[in-house]
Amino acid sequence: MKPATLLACLCLSGIAPMAVAQLENHGSAAGNGTDSAINAMCPIGKEPVDPSAGTVEYEGNAIGMCCPGCGKQFLAWDDARKDEFVALAVAHREPGMDAHTDHGAESAPAAAGEDAWTGPYTLAICPVSGQKLGSMGDPIVAEYDGREVRFCCDGCIDKFEADQAGYWEKIDEQIVADQLRYYPSKTCIVSDEPLTEDGEDIAINMVYGNRLVRLCCKMCARDFKADPEQFIETLDAVTADAQRKDYPLDTCIVAEGKLGSMGEPSEMVVAGRLLRFCCANCEPKVEADPVKYLQAIDRAWQAQGKFMLAEVEAGHEAGHDHGDHDHGG
Repeated sequence: MKPATLLACLCLSGIAPMAVAQLENHGSAAGNGTDSAINAMCPIGKEPVDPSAGTVEYEGNAIGMCCPGCGKQFLAWDDARKDEFVALAVAHREPGMDAHTDHGAESAPAAAGEDAWTGPYTLAICPVSGQKLGSMGDPIVAEYDGREVRFCCDGCIDKFEADQAGYWEKIDEQIVADQLRYYPSKTCIVSDEPLTEDGEDIAINMVYGNRLVRLCCKMCARDFKADPEQFIETLDAVTADAQRKDYPLDTCIVAEGKLGSMGEPSEMVVAGRLLRFCCANCEPKVEADPVKYLQAIDRAWQAQGKFMLAEVEAGHEAGHDHGDHDHGG
């Protein structure tokens, strides 16, 4: 962008002209053909730039994006709008910057507070020790920022609380690996935009309340978090419709009675799996011991050759290097 055009944009944006010399120097560096983005915030998503999303070039400036799909949207803007964004980027006054001054692009896995939505903890192992839940008595059920987690014993709680971010990251990796094979939709649950571009998966895998949600961009992640229950309800409906037709059992997953023998079967979706019951009274048993029933439906689907996990079951009957674990506190 020419300095005169840049200055005009800055004046329209309320930025002091005294920075012109700095801007001219910056503009020269930005126009040298490197991939170094001049902006910190994505012009589309208004989220921090993600280097893996790449850049697009405009007037010799590399513009960073938060998601791969944002580049095409930016290039579709008219020149005046793009010029204004470049001017704001150079002056470090990009839209969305104030909201991210003190923290990163992604917030905690679940919103804090008593009303935060969460599904049950559905991994078979304790996140701290790697021991199978139930191997040392009833699991310890706890909730952090509205999200459920289960431990093999009291001794694991302090270690978890000392490094919550690290343990949640490991839990999320296992949840994504486990639930991805069941994910029913090829489009974003918020925008209905495709999750692939030119044959490449561009989805953001976000774990919210122990549930995998796949979104097309960080802007949709922000919209999702504004009303997660609405979108989880939609995802549950899509999941149930996708799995009901070929559902592998004709009996209740809990009571094992014939489905339909007590009227219309009840249903619930847990960890991306549809579970069907003879009556709603069976549902609380799944919430109390989700792993038992998830393993049962996994076996039923795999007997049909569907939803296979080629390597290990992430958190389900998996082999783990437990390492040293002090159960004494």
